[in-house]
Amino acid sequence: MSGIIICKTKTADNPYTFLNTKITIYSYEELCYYIFNNMVLIGKDDLADRLSTWLRTAIDMEDLADKIDALNAKNAYIQDIMVEILTFGEFYSKDEVKEFMDECKRIRTLKPYELDKKRADSYMMYKHYIKADAIYDDIIEYKESHGEYDEFLGNIYHNKGVALAGNLQLEEANDAFIRAFALNKNNESLIEYFCVMAVTVDTATLQREIRKRGMPAGFLDDLMNEIADSKEDVHEMSIYNKVQKAVYNRMHGDIEDYDRRMNSILSALKDQFRNQIG
Repeated sequence: MSGIIICKTKTADNPYTFLNTKITIYSYEELCYYIFNNMVLIGKDDLADRLSTWLRTAIDMEDLADKIDALNAKNAYIQDIMVEILTFGEFYSKDEVKEFMDECKRIRTLKPYELDKKRADSYMMYKHYIKADAIYDDIIEYKESHGEYDEFLGNIYHNKGVALAGNLQLEEANDAFIRAFALNKNNESLIEYFCVMAVTVDTATLQREIRKRGMPAGFLDDLMNEIADSKEDVHEMSIYNKVQKAVYNRMHGDIEDYDRRMNSILSALKDQFRNQIG
């Protein structure tokens, strides 16, 4: 896991892996941190025998493993098992655990498609764009079949566009962002629409579309400057953002930088795709 977590318990030689996200943990503290921040992505299988065996054999937490086994034997709610894990040690305070429990209660009141959105949004944080996109599609199918063309659906289309752009499905992303703007009237969706166009069409076509949508005259220059001024190709930067910077290089005649970035992008895309389908 990224970031620094101070571990007071034993650190395992072999990690525990959460199958949905491929995230690995090595300690009780990391287990707590993952649960606290990924509640909606954790399923029964994540907290079953595989976890209790790891707790016993990898980090010598037999008491906690016994508690988890007992709860699973009683078919306890998954939220109850998560709370048991969080309260076993002292990584989170009582107030923080109460906050977690309150969120558990709130989640139980959500409509199924609202919970699905939270899951898909969480997958997006881990760049699992294929999983997220599939969930967004299910929500779209449900909402449209019920004639619910509302702001919520617009936001789903927006997030679907982000997922598609992250997976370099740029034409589909373009369509998703413009559908999003038609429903949510959020300028962020429109800006993302033009960002995708900056990657997929020539400058003259982009300028015509900007005029058609009533954007100010200097919008294209501002868009290109924003791309140019964004952070260098750091690890956290999405592949789509890197493509934008590569296109900016190409449009300004920096072919060497364009080739370098595109080679890096293609390599990263292959790795990302393997991770998503693994």
